[in-house]
Amino acid sequence: MNTVWFRELGFHNNPFSIKPAAFHDQVIGFDKIVDEISYGILNNKIVVVEGDYGNGKSSILKRLLNDFGGKKQVIYYSCNRMDAHLNVKMLLNGRYGFFGQLFDMKPKDMILLLDEAQELHGKDYERLYSYYQEGYIKSIVLVGKGIKKNEIVSGFKNHTEEVGMHKMNEDLALQVIKRRVGELPLLPDIVVRKIYQRSDNNVRVMLKTCEEVCKKAVETGRKRVTEDFLKQFFQEKDAPVIVEKKEEKKVELEKPKPEVKKEETKKEEAKVEEKKAAHKTVIIDRRQEKKEAVKVEEKPKPEVKKEEPKKEEKKVDHKVEEHKKGKGGSQVYRPDDYKMLKGSAEELLNKQTDEIFGDEQYY
Repeated sequence: MNTVWFRELGFHNNPFSIKPAAFHDQVIGFDKIVDEISYGILNNKIVVVEGDYGNGKSSILKRLLNDFGGKKQVIYYSCNRMDAHLNVKMLLNGRYGFFGQLFDMKPKDMILLLDEAQELHGKDYERLYSYYQEGYIKSIVLVGKGIKKNEIVSGFKNHTEEVGMHKMNEDLALQVIKRRVGELPLLPDIVVRKIYQRSDNNVRVMLKTCEEVCKKAVETGRKRVTEDFLKQFFQEKDAPVIVEKKEEKKVELEKPKPEVKKEETKKEEAKVEEKKAAHKTVIIDRRQEKKEAVKVEEKPKPEVKKEEPKKEEKKVDHKVEEHKKGKGGSQVYRPDDYKMLKGSAEELLNKQTDEIFGDEQYY
């Protein structure tokens, strides 16, 4: 195929993309969960959301950003980016960019969305609780798998609510596909249900499998995916990969010819050369010794230093002064002086402060 497979189906992008940003507002089957989290945020709660990978947690976070964002009162941060502990102060100061870090400026009533919250420990929760008590943080949403609830400080437990991620069913899974591709003749409903049954109730796995099935169907020129085609697809996918070893043709190596004669001839030649060297007369060249004796007798002449002209020194001093002062005695601009801030002065003036310092996401 000359074109990408989904272009053949009339789509500009891959309709089965597993990236939440592509379909951030579609949280089919999770409306009740979103409502519970939103209610907790409005009531200054600490909301804990746990679920397996691929069950829609990231999509829920994107929906919350869409609902509560817009005034830079929401901070999204993935905890797998932190070094050892969560730097809450840096997150709050980052709301005001460089000046927030310089003057320790912290906003009030911030909503903190922490993804991959299983990376947090007891000390992290202590820092969060101190800023929560002082009013800098209004609400916290912890999202992840295997969150360490036993390390959450006791002060938080009175304000904590848990929201469980329930598993989807075939009807909801079918709605997810319908919202993405509509009534696609290539992918009948019965095939979507079969794919979901093989996906272990995981939406991400289902979307990835739908992508692979449709891609193979388009590449083979099919207009409709049948159950037999799907059965064959899973058989090929589940089949163990067997690496076929090609039989290498045995190449008969030529036997090396005996080199006995060559070794004997070499020994004889070596003996002849030794005899010739023994009969050679030794000639000693005395000319080089005489030259060296003459050099020793000669006295070294004293070196006379040539005085450099004074005019050249004045020129050099004049150039140094010009380099120091520049035109009109002002300081000369050097772009390399701004390397500490990762850019020249012109580049830094064209950038916002948040683009230079920090990369946290504020909504």
